[in-house]
Amino acid sequence: MNQACRVRNITARHLRGLVILLAGIGCSAGGGSRPSDSGAHSSSNDAGTTATSADAMVDQMHSADAATADGGGDATASMCPAAAAPIDGCTDLFRGTISPCGHDATGRPSQTGYLEILAPNGSRAYVCATSWDPSPSGGYTFGQPGQFMSDPQSCCGSPPTPATAPSTSAPSIGFLGLLHAPTHIKPQEMAQPGAGPIRHNPFAVVVQDRAGGEEFSAALAQWQAWSGDGQPHPGTDGTGAYYFSRSLLVNYTIVETSDARLAVVIGPEVTLTADGTTPLGHPTLGACAAGGGAPLVLIAGEIIGTTLTNHSGRFDHDPSDTPDALDHAAALLDCFGIPITATTYETPKP
Repeated sequence: MNQACRVRNITARHLRGLVILLAGIGCSAGGGSRPSDSGAHSSSNDAGTTATSADAMVDQMHSADAATADGGGDATASMCPAAAAPIDGCTDLFRGTISPCGHDATGRPSQTGYLEILAPNGSRAYVCATSWDPSPSGGYTFGQPGQFMSDPQSCCGSPPTPATAPSTSAPSIGFLGLLHAPTHIKPQEMAQPGAGPIRHNPFAVVVQDRAGGEEFSAALAQWQAWSGDGQPHPGTDGTGAYYFSRSLLVNYTIVETSDARLAVVIGPEVTLTADGTTPLGHPTLGACAAGGGAPLVLIAGEIIGTTLTNHSGRFDHDPSDTPDALDHAAALLDCFGIPITATTYETPKP
């Protein structure tokens, strides 16, 4: 698969965050392979710079930041979204529920089903599931995730009822892709296998401003402390038991409200079992703790140290997720105080 790495400018305002988040940045000029979103990632999150040396580097670069503050050429800062009202993930964002078209005599879900997408205005659209696999890496597959229906029975043998895809705004930070559905949702990512709301990753951090960026940095330190300890940890709501793999994988989704407010939802890819075979991935990174997940995103991927990718396994098939969209996503995280120094782009899957 083709990959490209773009190195971004580092400014003094990023360096202290780099001490916390710094990791090796692997940039391949060729078609290297990457693990699926259900496996471990080989990146390291250990800081390689001491606080003392970072302070010295910050001091050396203060003059560059001062020039920016005095009207220098920080184009990214000038495009940062204006402060917006906090997003209520349960009412302001899309939420998703899975339904099978039926069950067999043993209670197994039918091969066909649908993802119901509930919009903030109460309208509904449906994406048809074309196959069911009960394994933890399977679930419902959506063979045409860009094709929306207005009647769920269109997915269950009735005539098609094509619907218009949800619209996307033009954010000040730059184009971030079109809202699109995942290619599949795994059994453990549903309230019950084959049915129910998309589950919520209980460790998800909703970032909408620099305060949210600080909350993510604090949460990341805790995730790193739990990484590979082999112990179950309750979610932030105090319930459940989740395991953190030794190679911590941090996922993100970028979602949007109907009035163009943006949020980056970030969370660790935790598993429900100690053997790591039942991960919660990108569809569970919604912003509503009650469930519903992220049935539609603009772009999604991984945060590896200070590198941002569009590698998702569920959402990186959409051609609207271009290298520029990924760079704009990196700029958005910068706006929220999450330092990104490089982007690694992968060509969308067919």
